[in-house]
Amino acid sequence: MTVVGDGQSTITELLRKDKRSILQLPVLKKSYGNELSTILQVGEKRVLVPYGNHVRGAKFVDASNLIDDKLTHTIDAICSRVKGFYFGRLDIRFNSWEELKQGKNISIIELNGAGSEPTHMYDPKHSIIFAWAEIIRHWNILWEISRINHHQRQLPYMKISSGFEMFRQNKAYVKMISEDLKQTA
Repeated sequence: MTVVGDGQSTITELLRKDKRSILQLPVLKKSYGNELSTILQVGEKRVLVPYGNHVRGAKFVDASNLIDDKLTHTIDAICSRVKGFYFGRLDIRFNSWEELKQGKNISIIELNGAGSEPTHMYDPKHSIIFAWAEIIRHWNILWEISRINHHQRQLPYMKISSGFEMFRQNKAYVKMISEDLKQTA
């Protein structure tokens, strides 16, 4: 999350002008304290949160129209080096689309597996119907990859009991994290 100064408003006032940023104000006050009273010069940028996620009010932008053969080849080359990774999402930090397409000067922030969400569906320009359709498309692709892996690579389907166990472990993990967050808040 970045704010840009107007030469008059404090960082707090700049945050209050943005419907996404204002939701982060309580957390940012704890992190930055009186620094939020600073008035930034016109055009001066201040990075307050250097990463984006749902909780931190990130704006997700659908740039799938920029996918081409070169980018697909680069991402496939990266993913093929991860044993057992056939479907998922990479969260990547990069400087430019050209460098990303070449696989240069990139940082993989996170590798998300088959249960990951197609985050482009959260672009504000998309409707809820679009998001639902993307989730269905996402699961259809996952199913097709699973079938291919089962038939061509002889990879077994996950047993239902294993799936329930993973779900139970995830639920316990989320509960633990939630309790930790309550204690630090």
